[in-house]
Amino acid sequence: MPPSTKDNADTNNTEDHDDNGDVEDEQLIDAEYKIWKKNTPYLYDFVMTHSLEWPSLTCQWLPNTKMLENFEEHNLLVGTHTNGEQNYLMVASVNLPKDEKVVQDNGDGENAPVATFSAANYDEEKNEVGGYGHAPSGSSAVGKIEVRMKIKHDGEVNRARYMPQNHFIIASRGPNPEIYIWDLSKHSSFPDDATAPTPQGVCVGHRGEGYGLCWSQHNAGSLVTCSEDKTVCLWDVNDVLGGKSENGHQMKPVSVFKGHTEVVEDVDWHHRDMNLVGSVGDDRSIRIWDIRKDNPTESAHRILNAHDADINSIAFNPVNEFLLATGSSDKTVALWDMRNLKCRIQTLQGHNDQVYNVEWAPFNESILASCSSDRRVAIWDLSRIGMEQTLEDAEDGPPELLFIHGGHTSKVSDISFNRNKEWTVASVSEDNVLQVWNMAEEIYADEEESEGGVENDDDDDHGEEDALGDDELE
Repeated sequence: MPPSTKDNADTNNTEDHDDNGDVEDEQLIDAEYKIWKKNTPYLYDFVMTHSLEWPSLTCQWLPNTKMLENFEEHNLLVGTHTNGEQNYLMVASVNLPKDEKVVQDNGDGENAPVATFSAANYDEEKNEVGGYGHAPSGSSAVGKIEVRMKIKHDGEVNRARYMPQNHFIIASRGPNPEIYIWDLSKHSSFPDDATAPTPQGVCVGHRGEGYGLCWSQHNAGSLVTCSEDKTVCLWDVNDVLGGKSENGHQMKPVSVFKGHTEVVEDVDWHHRDMNLVGSVGDDRSIRIWDIRKDNPTESAHRILNAHDADINSIAFNPVNEFLLATGSSDKTVALWDMRNLKCRIQTLQGHNDQVYNVEWAPFNESILASCSSDRRVAIWDLSRIGMEQTLEDAEDGPPELLFIHGGHTSKVSDISFNRNKEWTVASVSEDNVLQVWNMAEEIYADEEESEGGVENDDDDDHGEEDALGDDELE
């Protein structure tokens, strides 16, 4: 039966309402971005924006750097998410300034002539920042982001991570169940159009797509992954390392961990205990596995209903062996003590939409970053939990919310701390944007000075312990 005139009118009204809502959202996002851009000289030591040809769902700083006369050359692992075209795993060089501050406040207002500040040199037509090349007295190379290597990838790159023991070895995920192992040293900088994707190894065992993967920091070649098939798989890829096999060598999992009842979203390897792996998923559970058990159907530890919605990310603290963090679609980040998993020790609230990823800072055990669908990256300082606030400060968020990066205008897919340059973060969003930024030293320096000042203050030190749990988290 054809719809009535009233039905048509209702449908048209609904469509008009949706269109109006989209326009209002775009206007709000644009207004927020302009406010952010106006305030960047006061918020950052440096920030640079690069418009990628296609969105990247993944980013990770590589450990290799090169010190040059006017800048430091760092490298970033990213990927593509194309619309039916060939996808690539890519390495981009990022020329970061040396330690001197590069944001200069030379004026007031949105049109302030900030000499070396990238947002002031934003090119609306190219949708990118000219950056440090516009500095009147600076090197044009500083601030430059350039793709130096492209490797053909079968489908979009959901996630890519390098092996800690050899950064030339990369594991990647795509829309297919397989995990690909690449040796960058065996690939040319740019592939021929006629060639097909040629990974050095292919991990075969999952039955669905996935995002989570993590290398072992303890054993070279050990990899753990998760999937929509509700399983976690352990792999030994040493057969493809060092040219021990032909390209495309297929490997079966060493062990399969079954226990989740829904999609497994993320996995992480414990930094101290080589036998512990953590996983989280859409069943809202956190599970800790002992990899010494072959094909277990029960985890060593589990937390049921750990969040009020899907759990998207898990990260063990790299220093504190008892502390782990999880990020969820319930818009929160939760902190957990491995010694007592019955209840969380803290809930970090500051995001307005689902949290995609959490990552600990490699240079400070109390610093944690989270990215979200709300277009924000939050930097948390656990040492501030429980600190007193004024009513005015409380309006901006809890005391542990150290900084919010508001430079993205779309969902932030991934984040990465630079291990070679403290406080430098890379973040990628769904609108093709890659941003590299470092918050103003004044923001975190006060906290570091405070931390240094409480070393001889027993009362303050005790208060920090209480903020993290009843027992000291070493």
